[in-house]
Amino acid sequence: MNPLRPTALFVLSILAMLLCAALILAASAPTAPIVLTPGPSSTFNANNYPPLSVDAIAGNITSLTIEGISETRAWQGYWGNVTGYITLDDANNFTFYNWSAAEPRGYIYATLANRVGALSWLDVVCFDHPTDGNTFDTFYGIAADDYDNVTNTYTTTLNALPTPQTVYIVNNSFTTCPATTIWQSDNSQTDNFVNYLMRDTTGGNDAWVFGTIIENKNISDRTDLPCYNGEQCDFQLLVAENGHGTDLSVTPYYFWVDLSG
Repeated sequence: MNPLRPTALFVLSILAMLLCAALILAASAPTAPIVLTPGPSSTFNANNYPPLSVDAIAGNITSLTIEGISETRAWQGYWGNVTGYITLDDANNFTFYNWSAAEPRGYIYATLANRVGALSWLDVVCFDHPTDGNTFDTFYGIAADDYDNVTNTYTTTLNALPTPQTVYIVNNSFTTCPATTIWQSDNSQTDNFVNYLMRDTTGGNDAWVFGTIIENKNISDRTDLPCYNGEQCDFQLLVAENGHGTDLSVTPYYFWVDLSG
């Protein structure tokens, strides 16, 4: 048998590398969910805080200590449950085999609507506070000294959590992304519902990627963890939204799921 000519070998090598790259991307990149059903939504209710009064007496000077509360105009929260399966499909979505996942592991992501069709998971990197912080805050109408700015929201990193985390996207791993943890049962905590912030380097000033780790720590008995309101759920995800001043417009976010984690 005659050996292949060098040109043929080169072409085959290139095709093999392209095939491997395509397989890697297809196997582990986050995908759009099959079903995305929004549930009830609620917001801050000022009526839960009735007016308080202090008597005024002519000629008196009275010191006051006041603790106030105000609704954020920069962030939106999502929470809920995840079901699904891992599949072995071809390019036409014909299934060779699949594995059901009643309590799946993995990640949930949200990106801005105008990123759909242009999001490059191979080019996603950790958000960098010094480099990206001002751009992020400006995009969402957040003042640099607002207490709920991006720096004051993601106050730690994945590898600095009490239980350090590593996030995997396609063939990349991430440990230093800015991170935070969402409340449980109306109390702050640092162990569960990890959120982290990333960006797509091929996009512009709107290429933010908001991520969270799907919780399944009680997978042995198929029970979920309590969410912010005490109800059990699989994930809680924080995303930014500009509601400052007279801005009443809504922002559609596209959701992505990766059950290969």
